[in-house]
Amino acid sequence: MRTLSSDEVRAADINSIFWGVSTRLLMENAGAGVARVVKELTGGKPCSVAVIAGSGGKAGDSFVAARHLAGEDYEVHVYLVSKVVRHEDARENLEILKNQHNVLIRDYKPGTYLDYDVVIDGLLGIGVRGAPKDVYADAIKTINSSRGVKVAIDVPSGLDPDTGEVPGDVVKADVTVTLVAPKPGLLKTPDVVGKLIIINIGLPPNALRVVGPGDVEVWFKKKDVKAKKGEGGRILVITGSKEFVGAPWLTALGAWAAGADLVYLAAPEYVLKPRFSPEIIGLPLEGDYLTKDSVNGVVGIIKKVDVVVSGPGLSVREETREFVKALLTVTRELRKPLVLDADALKLISGEDLTSIEVVMTPHLGEAAILIGVEPKLLISEDTLETRINVAKNIVERYKATIILKGYIDVIMSRNGNFKIRSGVGHQDMSCGGTGDVLTGLVATSLARARDSFRAASVAAFVNAVAGELAYLIDGRSSPTNILKYIPQVLKDPLKTALRVKELRSSLTSAG
Repeated sequence: MRTLSSDEVRAADINSIFWGVSTRLLMENAGAGVARVVKELTGGKPCSVAVIAGSGGKAGDSFVAARHLAGEDYEVHVYLVSKVVRHEDARENLEILKNQHNVLIRDYKPGTYLDYDVVIDGLLGIGVRGAPKDVYADAIKTINSSRGVKVAIDVPSGLDPDTGEVPGDVVKADVTVTLVAPKPGLLKTPDVVGKLIIINIGLPPNALRVVGPGDVEVWFKKKDVKAKKGEGGRILVITGSKEFVGAPWLTALGAWAAGADLVYLAAPEYVLKPRFSPEIIGLPLEGDYLTKDSVNGVVGIIKKVDVVVSGPGLSVREETREFVKALLTVTRELRKPLVLDADALKLISGEDLTSIEVVMTPHLGEAAILIGVEPKLLISEDTLETRINVAKNIVERYKATIILKGYIDVIMSRNGNFKIRSGVGHQDMSCGGTGDVLTGLVATSLARARDSFRAASVAAFVNAVAGELAYLIDGRSSPTNILKYIPQVLKDPLKTALRVKELRSSLTSAG
């Protein structure tokens, strides 16, 4: 049975807004679903119902359920445990409820006795952790001592939705009506959950299957107000060659634009001569191409950084092949995550990556090399199904997380879980260098998210939104334009993504 963690639910709620389904509508559907369950439990015969509500989204669900039941002639009394309802949608539904003449609303007071046929738990939702305190703890005890059928919305109040732990008082439900899918903790505590009923609340499928602003909001860790240098991520980009000077810089700048505090660029001295950015710390290495000896010169830096990146502009030569092997050995020994792109992907065929945390970012041509097929064969059959199958093949062979780049990105974890990136991005991003920027974005995202799959998902979405925004505003999805908009996307991913939709729509209308 598929489960959803509390973080996945938070991300899906935000993604739902991006796909046009508001949280207000989801709340309406949730509350209506709970009311249907109550009607089924009571055989459709109106009876007395108490709703015990807190201050968050779960309270809003309970207010909607109260309104629907009152409309079916149930005797509904609502008890407000909090003087302030914090959730905006919940506040609006409470105001609607106050105007219903047949619903009694009162403040909850400790010692209240609930003499009702049904008691609905609208207290604490999936965002609350730790033992319930003060009036909430008292309200839970009151619910448990009531004579009526106890119905919990989403999770019984006091239960950790992810672990199933019960750190304090918890509602012991007869029925738990969970939304969309079970939370992992529900399956571990049947004595607390009671009968588990799953209801559909109209969450758009894309909210879970397609990367969106919610992925960024939830998994890209924001810096603390007391953050010290380095806590935003330390990245080492070690790549480049005499022929390819720009790609290493774009990767390093991608990591910097994404919010890394320290970005080192270790490359042949010829690559560092232009000094494209004073923010990047240059580490010159001997020779025109990287060799296995190049790794020895940066082991001390590798020990300090959070993520290592290689591939863009590396060149495919025998000495660079030996360099990649040496880099794999060192990152394996030091247990450092590694992001590989471009030429590095052409040099790892047959390498064992099982014991290294690796994120690969191939396009379809590079993917063909990784799995040993003719690139033209894949490119001629470039469908979403083909892309998913290719991603599976790479993951099975290399045990790495990948972003298979293209008109639709496929992001797949080492265990085969995947999402796609669609709905944002622009075909102008096919220009050279955009993938190099993405590689740097992945590195910083990995330093912030501490999870390869989540980092890859975040980076794919941010890169696509920044790329389309660059096209819509500047007329070109060039790498330097994309770099300019990355911080804006990370600062407010939902607002920026919705702005892209608006700009796209206005451009289409004008055309």
